[in-house]
Parts: sequence; structure tokens; C-alpha cells
Amino acid sequence: MSALGPNAGRVDSFIRSTSFASFKGLTDKDLTKRANAFGCELGNQPIPVKFTAFINALSIVESPLVVSSRLTLRRPIPEDVAEYIVLDEFGGVSFPLGETHFSVVGEFLFDAISTGVAQGEFIRTIGALCLFRVGGIATNRYEMRSKHSYMPGVGTISGGGRHSRFTYALSTPDIGTLNKYLHDVVPLLPDPFHLNEVSTERDIAYTRYRDALFQDGPSERAITSAITALEALFLTGKAELMHRLAQRVSVFLRVLGTHPNPENTYDNVKTGYDIRSTFIHGSSLKPTERPQADALAPVLLEYARVCTLAFFQMTTSKTELLKQIDQAMINPVSMHKLESSLTSVVHK
Repeated sequence: MSALGPNAGRVDSFIRSTSFASFKGLTDKDLTKRANAFGCELGNQPIPVKFTAFINALSIVESPLVVSSRLTLRRPIPEDVAEYIVLDEFGGVSFPLGETHFSVVGEFLFDAISTGVAQGEFIRTIGALCLFRVGGIATNRYEMRSKHSYMPGVGTISGGGRHSRFTYALSTPDIGTLNKYLHDVVPLLPDPFHLNEVSTERDIAYTRYRDALFQDGPSERAITSAITALEALFLTGKAELMHRLAQRVSVFLRVLGTHPNPENTYDNVKTGYDIRSTFIHGSSLKPTERPQADALAPVLLEYARVCTLAFFQMTTSKTELLKQIDQAMINPVSMHKLESSLTSVVHK
């Protein structure tokens, strides 16, 4: 215990937990698992940490939806909406909760050396689901558990209760694509505990896109955030007009192959920029203009999602990419440079 230093306090937790477990019947196999898990913690080695999360803005066609051995999505059951109060090591009591606002329960498994690292990976995964399709995926509550863990910080955590009007559904045909997507994209996203320190254009666009998903009120709020996300990717600090932004976004998405009609994309971005300028300067849309804005908001969010996701996967610098886009507009021969830069974009 003297060699363990600050970790010595965990020994008492291990002894108490194991002793109480023996009253219920402790097999050699279970004791071995407990000892191995405790040894991993003391040796700063990763152990499995499970998250059970109540997820908003996501629905599933089939239940359960097994994405991988480390992620299962299912519909809620009565036990999910009950609060369990632990009285002592022998048990506790439960009582039902009130109204809930989630439609999917996600069960995530991560190998981590600390609860902080595991929590960061979990939050990154939720953020990646926002980029898989246009959806304000969030968790209003999640539970962090390790079966034989004595790490501090394990328990139930409030996720902030954010709600979004933008939702999407998953079904069995999505499993393979989603599994590979999460494996590739989650490590690319910024540290969720330091989002206020992001400085690259893709990280800034990511935070603005996420903000757009959770904007309440009129659609011009979401449109404004979506346009500012595109501005972070396709404009520099110089004074530039909406014409250049609309041009670059339309060429980029056409060459990427997600939106083959550049004229339509150009018009949508230009209209969105007009709405953004009206809103940001303190004015509001006329009642006759609001239906168009409501229909345009998810379209611009899709542009922002695709472009942000693509920038996370590319190695070409922003300066070089904008140069390639501008050259491709005036010289079709230069198109191959832009096409080459986009070959690294797998997930769209």
C-alpha cells in the first residue's frame, strides 16, 4: 500500500466490495475478474467502461440495432425510466421517473485508463452521430459503469437536456456504414472538453454546425449558424461577397459528388446568406418569406455537415484547397487537382 501512493485508497474499496460480494456467493472466476480489473487500474492499464445513454433526436426502425460489439441501440424499456437508490452494499429501492424525452437507449463500451478518457470518447461518438446525418443527437442523461471498477467518477451524469428539431432514423442496412464511419471519424473530432479553444477551420465549422442543430426559434437562427460554418471553411479574413462563398460551396459539393446541381446549390447558399445578413443585422423575415426559410434550413445544414465532415478527412490545407476550387472555376484542366484532394474523403 505504501508503494501505491495516492492509489492506496482504492485498496479499501476493493476489499469492502469483494467482501460484501462474497456474502452473495463469489466464484473463483468472478474473483479472478475482480482482481485482474483492480490490477489493471493500479497499473494504469485500460479496462472496459460501459455507458448507457438516453439519446434524443435519433430513432431506430428495428430494436435492438447491434452496430458492433461495442455499440448497441435499442428502444427504452420500463427499467430505463426508473431511478434506483442504493442504500448499502446489499441493495436499494427504485421508483419511476416522470415524462421522458428520449426514444433510443445506446449502450457503448470503451477501453480506457480513466473515466475522463472514456467520457471523452463517448462525447466524441455522440458528436460524430450529429455528422453522420443532419440530426441534433444529444443525451439528456447517461450512466457510466465498469463492472469491476474502483475508478473515481463512475455514476450517473446529466447530459444537459439539449433538444433539436432535426432528427433522423437508423435501420439494419445502415449498420455496416455506421460502424466504419464511427471507427474512422470519431478520432478526428476535437477534444470535447476544450471546444472553446478550437482554432482550425474544420473545428470551428464543427462547433458552428453543432450550434445550428440546437438553435431554437425561427429558422434564420439555424441558417445563420450553418452559413457561418461554411464561411469558416470557404472564406478567409479578407472582405468577400456571398457570391464567392456560394461559388466555392457549389463547386466543392459538385466535385465531391453529393450535390451534382451546382446552380441549385449556388442559389440556396446565396439565399441563405441573404437571410443570415438580415438576421445578424437585427431584422427579421417577412411572414411570406418564412416558409422558404423553414424549407431551406435543413438543406443548408446538410451542406455544412457534408463540407465539415469532408474537411476532417482531407489532408490538403484550406489555402491550397480554395486555390484549387478557384482555379477549377476558370480552367477545367485544373479540375484534376481538386478531384485528387477529395479522394481521401470516404464518408459523406
